[in-house]
Amino acid sequence: MERINSPYENLLDMYIAEKSEGFCRIGISYRKDLTNPHGNYHGGAIASIIDTAAVQGLRTIFPKGPYLTVDVNIRYKKPSNSVELFAESRPKHLKGKFFSTEIKVIDKENNLVALAIVKSFLPEWKENT
Repeated sequence: MERINSPYENLLDMYIAEKSEGFCRIGISYRKDLTNPHGNYHGGAIASIIDTAAVQGLRTIFPKGPYLTVDVNIRYKKPSNSVELFAESRPKHLKGKFFSTEIKVIDKENNLVALAIVKSFLPEWKENT
């Protein structure tokens, strides 16, 4: 387990569960303050882990950044109150300095919680990087 060096991610206690070139898996553990009134993970907490997974996935192919999120499309599939959630990211180069990252959010029981596409802009990206 690798900690993420960012105040917001530390506030939510996110961590890197796994990473390799072109892939990153971010984890978050269940806490009451991350839930909605029904006791499931709040959609905002899920959106946060999605955005973080997109950036951390991009870091596996372009470590220096910066990474600017320009668009997020989330489809929530199933509520969860599992002890852990994971966001798995797979970034792909689109064109120029733009990337699209597919994110799958699953819980510890492997239930599909959400699917997302995150579009990012990398101002320092050079084609031959």
